Amino acid sequence: MRRLKRLARWLLRRGSRVDYRAALFQEFREYLGAGHPRRILEIGPKDGEDTRRLLRLAPDTLTLVDLPRMETVNEAWLRDLDGSKIEYVSANLMYTEALDGREFDAIWCTGVLYHNPEQLRMIKKLYDLLRPDGVLVVESATIRRRRLRGDCCVEIIYPASKWIEKKYHLSSNITHLPSASAVAAWLAMVGFARIIRSDCHHKASAALARHRVAYFGTKPIGAAPGRYYRLGGDEGYVVGKAL
Repeated sequence: MRRLKRLARWLLRRGSRVDYRAALFQEFREYLGAGHPRRILEIGPKDGEDTRRLLRLAPDTLTLVDLPRMETVNEAWLRDLDGSKIEYVSANLMYTEALDGREFDAIWCTGVLYHNPEQLRMIKKLYDLLRPDGVLVVESATIRRRRLRGDCCVEIIYPASKWIEKKYHLSSNITHLPSASAVAAWLAMVGFARIIRSDCHHKASAALARHRVAYFGTKPIGAAPGRYYRLGGDEGYVVGKAL
């Protein structure tokens, strides 16, 4: 039975010919409709493939943000692109003032959220960086334990043994894996509207869809940010906001 399950998983992976990132971008274009984002922020550009896709939207400026240790790696593929519309910021998004006061029409954040243990705070940061009616694309790895997949929760793997890292294909800097429902809840809590789950992972394989999730969300025009502890007439506190 175990051999049959392993064979089934292998066939599912082998049978996939769909690039989920390309599928996500196509869904993003459909979500935008007639919208034309002039200022786009991409967080953690990886190999530059999504950067190339985002440039096809013809933005006035595409701002890339990545950790300082990734600068040399990114320079290798950035040389092949037209840099006239690209702004590169070498910094940790959560601890930089480089983007303070800026607003973007769209934010592309894939494969980054689950590397950050402060995930609600990060989603709030993304919300604040969008202009009203701006669009967020967020994609993340999700919970590994099967019994938790349907729950709205976060699986904390810390400290992770070598066996766990190997079994779940994790690196040592991944400690918090949210469920798909948890990511959707955070988006709603900070104030996003029109939250739609992408089908990009299902288009690639059933196995990938079990372990990753992506959502689109829009920052409403004129909406107040989400708050908690609104008790006894108190105005409460902004969700995800920290000094």
